[in-house]
Amino acid sequence: MSFTELVKYILLGIVQGITEVLPISSSGHVAIAQTLFRLETDEGMLFLILVNVGSLVAILIHFWKTIIRLVKGFLRYIFVRSSRNETRDDFQYCLKIAVASIPLGIIGLSLKSTIESYYDRVPMIIVSLGLLVTATALYLVRNASYVNGRQTVSYRDALFVGFGQMFAVMPGLSRSGITTSAGLSRNMSMETTLVFSFMMYIPASLGSSLYYALEIIRDPASLGFDPSDFSQYVYYLLALIASLVATRFSLKFVFKLFRGGKLIYFSIYTFLLGMIALLAGIISF
Repeated sequence: MSFTELVKYILLGIVQGITEVLPISSSGHVAIAQTLFRLETDEGMLFLILVNVGSLVAILIHFWKTIIRLVKGFLRYIFVRSSRNETRDDFQYCLKIAVASIPLGIIGLSLKSTIESYYDRVPMIIVSLGLLVTATALYLVRNASYVNGRQTVSYRDALFVGFGQMFAVMPGLSRSGITTSAGLSRNMSMETTLVFSFMMYIPASLGSSLYYALEIIRDPASLGFDPSDFSQYVYYLLALIASLVATRFSLKFVFKLFRGGKLIYFSIYTFLLGMIALLAGIISF
């Protein structure tokens, strides 16, 4: 068992956890690290599934009361006709999450294959574009009314935010950054936008895990895991735990940071990172 490998897996799990919540793009950071520091971070599809699961579990824990209420309300609306007046809002909210997930599920996967073909040729250029789009989106909503915005989500809001999430298949483009910006641009409050964004993450995470699983079935070599090597069980388990803990930790602060009008700082950070990626892409072209 290698101490260096141990640290690497833990760090990759932490990066996944933090960047899943904060609008700074995990894929962008990983790609820049690979290019600038010759760091090998392609750990296979199983690794991607595990760190996604780590973030998903953390989000489920953080929002468990909301999720249980929504699930109960959704099921009661369907099966208990007498409760439909009191459960209508929860039922509608679940439908809006489904509507918001449609663009990613239908168009996003097709878009993903096209983007990946360009990414294979000019990775840093694609990453820089994603980061700069994230920076621009965050900058445009920097003065949004975080408190006085609407406390509700309409079907138009859901579809608009869903189209934003669809483009998050692009390396360097932050899912949380683009969905938050999309919600705020629709005059939704920060609290409403963030909660809806994280509710959207649940089907998105399940969908991406299914996508990676299908990739493993299609190409078993993409698993990236040697069952005969005990050390890999330790590495992958620690990456899963690190992702879960980092996501849970970040969730405790993201609402405070966003409510405090800190989006401009994330915009500046992703802009600078995008320019670094662009310069690296031009040099390596």
